[in-house]
Amino acid sequence: MAPINRLLKKWYHLLVVLVSLFLVQFPNLHAPAKFLAEYVGLAALWLTVVSTELDRKPFSLHGAYHALVLSTLVAGSFVSRLVLRRFGIFSSPFFAPILLLGLLTDRRLTISVAVFSSALLIVSIEPSSFDFSLLLVCNIVTAVASSGLKKRLQIVRPAFFAVICNVSFLLLGLFSKEKVFLDRNLLLSLLVPFLFSVVDLGLLPFVEYASLIYSDIDLVELGNMNHPLIKLLSLRAPGTYYHSAVVANLAEAAAEKIGANPILARTAAYFHDIGKVKRPYFYTENIEDKNPHDELNPKLSHLIVLDHVKYGQELARRHRLPLLVQDVIPQHHGTRVQKYFYHKAKEMGDNLSEDEFRYIGPKPQFKEAGIIMLADSVEAAFRSVKNPTASRIRSLVEEIVSGIYNERELDESGLTLKDLEAVADEFAKVLLNMFKSRIEYPKEEIKKVIVLAESPNHKPNKVQSPDQENSENS
Repeated sequence: MAPINRLLKKWYHLLVVLVSLFLVQFPNLHAPAKFLAEYVGLAALWLTVVSTELDRKPFSLHGAYHALVLSTLVAGSFVSRLVLRRFGIFSSPFFAPILLLGLLTDRRLTISVAVFSSALLIVSIEPSSFDFSLLLVCNIVTAVASSGLKKRLQIVRPAFFAVICNVSFLLLGLFSKEKVFLDRNLLLSLLVPFLFSVVDLGLLPFVEYASLIYSDIDLVELGNMNHPLIKLLSLRAPGTYYHSAVVANLAEAAAEKIGANPILARTAAYFHDIGKVKRPYFYTENIEDKNPHDELNPKLSHLIVLDHVKYGQELARRHRLPLLVQDVIPQHHGTRVQKYFYHKAKEMGDNLSEDEFRYIGPKPQFKEAGIIMLADSVEAAFRSVKNPTASRIRSLVEEIVSGIYNERELDESGLTLKDLEAVADEFAKVLLNMFKSRIEYPKEEIKKVIVLAESPNHKPNKVQSPDQENSENS
C-alpha cells in the first residue's frame, strides 16, 4: 500500500505530465491507444528520474520548488511545440526552460528534467535516433553548463555549448543519410540559443521574486552588504554585524571545501542574526558596560533572546529574502539549549528542565544551514580566547564541532563525519589567517601636531619667500 499512497500523493505530477504531452502534440494528437502508451511511459520516466530528485533536500522543504519545476515544464512544452513546428529540431526547442532551471536549482535536478524533456519532445514528432540523440545531448549539455553560474555575463556559456552541439550534429547529418539543410539550420543553430539566453535573463528577476527561489547570480548581489537590512544591522547592532561578517567568511570557506553552495552559505550568514536589530543591547557582542541580563530572571532572559529568531523570520518574510536564507534564521540555533540561562536558573534554585530553555528549531535541514550553526558557535566561543595560538584554535574548533554533533543537532543536515572533519580544518585555517599577528614596524619619532598647536609657547614656522630662501642658501 505504501507505494500506492506515495503515487496518490503525486497525482498532480501525473496530471502535469499529461498536460505537457497534450501540449507538445496539439493539434495533431496521436491515436488514443498510442497516446495512452506514450503517457504511461513518460509518467514512469518522470516518477523514476525527476520526482525522486524533487524528493531531495532542499527541494522537498518547500512546495515552491515543485511549483517551479512543474510550471516550467508546462510552459516549456507549450513554447517548445511552437518552436519545434516552426523552426525544426536544430532550434534548441527546450533550451530556455532547462537554462532557467539550471540557474535556480542544482545540476542533478536540471539534468533529470533535460532527459525527460528530450523524451517528451521526441514523441511529438516522427521519432528518429538522430533527432533523439541531438535533443538528448543538447539538453544535457545545456543543463550541465547552466549550473553554478555566478555572473550575468556567464549566461552565454550554455548557449555557446548548445551551439557547438547543434553545429556538430548538423555536420554529422550532412555526411549521413539524414535530410538536413545547411543554410537555414545553421542560422538557427547559431542564433536561437543566444536569443533564449536573453529571454531567460529578462525573466529571471520576476521568477525569483514570485517564487523566492534565487539563482547564485542574485544571491551574490544580495550579499554585497548594500541590502537595507544589513545596513540597519550595522547601525543598530555593530557587534552583531561584525559577528555575521566573520561567520560568513567561515561558512563560505567550509561550504566550498565540502562541495556545498558557498554563495548561499555566505549570503545566509549575513542575515542569520538579523532579528537582533530589535533590542540589540541584550546580546553579548553588543554589550559595552553593564549586562542587562544580570537584573533579569533567567527565564525572561531566555524569552528575550528567543525573540530575535521570530523577529528575524518576520523581517526576512517582509523583505522577501530567499526561502533558504529564511530557513537558516531558525535552523542555525536548531533545538539547542541556552545553557548559560539554564545553569543560572539552577543556581538560583529554580526547578526547571532543559527543554524550557531550548530554541524552537527546527534542526538544520541542509548542509549550508548546518555549517552556519557550527560557524556561529565557533565565532562566539573564539571571542573569549586570549592569546590565540594554532593549537588553541584547533582544539576550540574541534570541541565545538564535536559538541554540536553529540547533541544530534546535525542529524538532518546531510553533513557526514568526513564533512565535519573538513569543516573543522577549514574553520581553524580561516581563524588563523584572520587573527594572525601582524609584523611590528620599526617605530619612528613623530611630532604630535595637535599638542604643539595647543601649546602657548609654540611658535609656528614662518613662511619664507623664495627670495629669502635663495639668499640664505647662497
